[in-house]
Amino acid sequence: MIKALEEMGLRPSIFVGASAGAIVSATYGQGIPLDDLIDSYRLPWKRKHSVPRLHGNAFFGLPRLRDLIDPGYLLSGVFSIDRLEKLLRDWLPQNDFRRIPATVLVTACDVDGHGRVVFGKGHRDDVPVSSAVAASCCVPGLFRPYRIGNEYFLDGEVVRTLSADLAVEAGADVVVVSNIYRPMVSKTDQRSVARKGAVRVLNQSLSILLSEKERRGLELYHRMHPGVTFLNVSPDIGHIGFLNRFAARQLLLRGYRSAMHELIAAKARGVFAARDEPRGDVRTN
Repeated sequence: MIKALEEMGLRPSIFVGASAGAIVSATYGQGIPLDDLIDSYRLPWKRKHSVPRLHGNAFFGLPRLRDLIDPGYLLSGVFSIDRLEKLLRDWLPQNDFRRIPATVLVTACDVDGHGRVVFGKGHRDDVPVSSAVAASCCVPGLFRPYRIGNEYFLDGEVVRTLSADLAVEAGADVVVVSNIYRPMVSKTDQRSVARKGAVRVLNQSLSILLSEKERRGLELYHRMHPGVTFLNVSPDIGHIGFLNRFAARQLLLRGYRSAMHELIAAKARGVFAARDEPRGDVRTN
């Protein structure tokens, strides 16, 4: 989607992200080139740049000593996400929200029931960017909740699939939403998802839940902000798992084509006509 935006001369100035979207917002949102991000997912023999690799080892860490003496916390998830925080701390040009020229906002969920927490300018900007992103990426059950001070956080999408309201509050008049959670629609002559194992059923259930939350969220935003244009780029990735690095090129092409289709249609409607240099375009995940 970012590739399509770049090719059409659209340069976002506001970035809102949760989970994987938080990684993209915190990196591309402060000037890390797009091809560096793509390179971090390429297979080793296809890499072009000396940038960190975003693969399994970057996420799945062992518990720290203080975790071992707290059995309740130790059992709250399978892995620690501290390794991702360290990778980002070493990679990011700026690890301080207040020093990033663009508006970068990252959302997470307070595990103790205090709702959505927003990190970034105008919100909680005293937390390092790397820590905020690690908190936003904590998938429940897979990772132990990420600790910042005396608070614990989970994946930002637990609270809201979209946080486009933050982009509008930051001044956006065009919001581009990127989401890959799409349930597979089986044809009548195909075998049901129910016959493909527990993992496929779980993935399908998650996709149905999140795509429905997205649909209802966008409907609400359209009613609440009639003066804002919301563009939805949601590619159909079919049976391909979005964590499948061997299919990265195919996944990227699907996202690129979906984005070009949506952006070209928006341009034909005059959405970008009044902007020599679009400043209100926003990317949210």
